[in-house]
Amino acid sequence: MSVLTITNASASPYGTALLQGINFSLQPGQVLGLIGPNGAGTSTLLHAVAGGIALDSGQILLNGKPLPEYDRVQRARALAMQSQHAALNFPFSVEEVILLGRMPHASGRDMDQQIVEDVLYATDTLPLRQRPYTQLSGGEKQRVQLARALAQLWRAQDSPGRLLLLDEPNSALDLAHQRMVMERVDALAAEGCAVIVATHDFNLLSSHADQLLVLDHGRQHSVGEPEAVLTPAMFADVFQVQVMIERHPDNQSPLVIQR
Repeated sequence: MSVLTITNASASPYGTALLQGINFSLQPGQVLGLIGPNGAGTSTLLHAVAGGIALDSGQILLNGKPLPEYDRVQRARALAMQSQHAALNFPFSVEEVILLGRMPHASGRDMDQQIVEDVLYATDTLPLRQRPYTQLSGGEKQRVQLARALAQLWRAQDSPGRLLLLDEPNSALDLAHQRMVMERVDALAAEGCAVIVATHDFNLLSSHADQLLVLDHGRQHSVGEPEAVLTPAMFADVFQVQVMIERHPDNQSPLVIQR
């Protein structure tokens, strides 16, 4: 069964159509890269999948069940999202922020604490654990929000179809931590978790994503394997730039070079 199936989805939460006719499915363990120019609708699509934006038409199925039929706790046990802009102005400690990800689960204090330890280590946030979240840099906050989302899905391999949504997870990170994020994505996918990553780093997605979905003005331009999607014609049409597509010397994945 698909973890996520979207059929003819359209949404206009603020009056103007931001999504129109989106169709794709995601299997357990698959990584989908979501790309498009600024304002293309990538964040809107992620928020719709997370249940924060209602559709005007079409349907979103999570593990075969319409998304609106989930209550908040059920949905939070099945999917987690790292937003591009997380509004949290109360001075929780980093550890307390990560523990928020365990709220939907009745897993007990001891297990929750062990999961927090594991996630702190996995996201290189262990040295930050007692620091107030409001005093962190942008990149540190981004890693903590990733840790919170991972804690929400950590050790839930027995749950049906987990889904992780990441909106620009690398935008404020240095190269080492960008690599760490994708290593976490690969590890979760290997456990059967489906992942959607929205980012402008095409080459990062090319090496890690099974499928790419291109949005342009809220419409689905193309979807498929990176080799089929990352073409000079697509970049000229959607991004209005000229590129060369070469091969990565290590893994032979498409390598996008702007002319």
